[in-house]
Amino acid sequence: MAITGKNKRKIILVAIIAGIILAGSAIYRWTHHDRSSTASSFSSSFIVRRGDLTMSVTESGTIKARNAVEIKSQVERGATLVSLVPEGSYITAEDVANGKILVELDSSGLRDNINQQQIAYNTAEANYTEAKESLIIMKNQNDSDVQQGLMNVKFAGMDLQKYLGEETADAMVGGYKADPNQRSEITALLDDPNQLGGESLQRYRELTSNIDLAKEELERAAEDLFWTQKLYDKDYVAESELKTAQLKSKRMTIQWAQSKTSLDLFIRYEFAKQAEKLFSDYLEAERQLERIYAQTRSKLAQAEARLSSSEAKYRLNKEQLERIEKQIKACTMRATEPGLVIYASSNRRWGGSRTNIAVGEQIRERELIMTITDENEMDVDVKVHETNVDKVRVGQSVKIVIDAQPDKVFTGEVLKIAPLPDPQAFFGNPDLKVYATDVSLEGVGKSIKPGMSARVEILIAQLADVLSIPIQCVANRAGRKVCYLATANGPKEQVIQTGVFNDRFVQVLEGLQEGQQVLLSPPRLMMAADKSPEGKDDISKPKKGTQKNRKSDSLPSERVLEGSKGPARKAEESATPGDMSDPMKRMDTNGDGKIDLSSEVPEQARQFTAPLDTNKDGFLDKKEMEAAKTFGGKQGQLRGNQGQSQ
Repeated sequence: MAITGKNKRKIILVAIIAGIILAGSAIYRWTHHDRSSTASSFSSSFIVRRGDLTMSVTESGTIKARNAVEIKSQVERGATLVSLVPEGSYITAEDVANGKILVELDSSGLRDNINQQQIAYNTAEANYTEAKESLIIMKNQNDSDVQQGLMNVKFAGMDLQKYLGEETADAMVGGYKADPNQRSEITALLDDPNQLGGESLQRYRELTSNIDLAKEELERAAEDLFWTQKLYDKDYVAESELKTAQLKSKRMTIQWAQSKTSLDLFIRYEFAKQAEKLFSDYLEAERQLERIYAQTRSKLAQAEARLSSSEAKYRLNKEQLERIEKQIKACTMRATEPGLVIYASSNRRWGGSRTNIAVGEQIRERELIMTITDENEMDVDVKVHETNVDKVRVGQSVKIVIDAQPDKVFTGEVLKIAPLPDPQAFFGNPDLKVYATDVSLEGVGKSIKPGMSARVEILIAQLADVLSIPIQCVANRAGRKVCYLATANGPKEQVIQTGVFNDRFVQVLEGLQEGQQVLLSPPRLMMAADKSPEGKDDISKPKKGTQKNRKSDSLPSERVLEGSKGPARKAEESATPGDMSDPMKRMDTNGDGKIDLSSEVPEQARQFTAPLDTNKDGFLDKKEMEAAKTFGGKQGQLRGNQGQSQ
């Protein structure tokens, strides 16, 4: 972006002012530090001592009731508040015993619906009862039909066995069941009459016997006729006797023929018909039994389906009726626990009801209306920072100071630690990660109210007989922990090994002995470019004729242990007074090749240096600094020439 017009003059003015401010600040720090560093080296010191060291985490918290009964609306689709117990009222044990009404919601609409639902429920109950009885009747009828079918099969089989004989009938039925397509001829059974049995065998024997008897009678009649004819020819008998003998012979001939015809008819028609009929009756009885089984299964399934449908309707109507009754009952909320009444709208900041709790307001389903808090048992809701949450354990002792009673110290212990950060903290600061921790509060009285602020000190560990020094005595030099001993020749650097720490003292494991004197403020180091071989170990006296560049390496408590999250103090560099030749190097404290307007520029100079950021990225790069320097030089030379001409 081109720099023209008024912007040129603004850039020149800003660059000059920023340079003067930075140079003046550097000169002031350099001169005042050198004047006072030697004098104060030994005035601010600490004697290493041995004693007990208490490790603790201190966080702020809020008093809350341990046992808080939430009163929520259980009415579907919302309802209107009709009456409320006043906020701040105390529910006594007597109120609980008497069932005191805390909240009452409008139930008129529900009472209108329950009458219609009662009618539907009664109808569904009657249909359900009818379906159950119908199923019982259907089962009994199915049992009767099956028994009748079984009896028909049994009787048909008995008739077949009676006519053909048991063995013949069973063989015929078995062969048919084995292969229905290979059914044998009935008349083939007469090829060997000995295989028959029952009535058919008896009938066959009767017919064959009749033939034999008729034949014998015929032969006897023929013989009688022969001798009668002989006697008649010799006039020994009358003609009437001859005619009688002839008639008898003729009758026996006819009877013999009839006997043979009867046997032939039995074999060809009567036996075949009767055997086929009885066999078919038996097969039909079995098929009828199969149909009965199928019909009973179908009827039973239909009856069960009707029962299931009517039962579902019955249960649905019953549940709807019970739900409406429950809804009507839920419109009246009674006291179940003693305690203090607090409306949900009073806790709006902590996620309470968005509705103003008052008579006439519409309350949504499951919306919190009020809480009944027990003032006899209180806890503290503490938000522990993520840097300390790994040190806190359930069961650790705590000391609590309530803001309302700062002269009294309460005790308690850690009850619960949330596994995830508190999501409510994200709204205020997305980078803040705190874990909700519940701490018990012992010995509370009526004067302690929920919502009061408190300061909680969680006791992490108690170390006995250890060396410790103030935490500000420790500095970080090239990745080492050091402190500075106060000696006759000036501050002496001493490498130490630190242990645990609290907000005031740090444990010293190695490097120091009891009684040694250490500086409370570690001295600043010279820049490497300004150190001389002769004076590199003497950091208290600057070499004559040179300016000493120093940076502060004293760290807060968060820098004592590795992995701590505390902010590091940035190096402070001084410059030669009036030297504006390379402002880029002076202001780029982290050496990344650009100047961060938010952290590397003094707050009082940011409003003057911000216009130099021509690309508006929040940084001043080398190109932008060169542009400001070039235009500043040209404008300065132009003003000088104008002054000489005047």
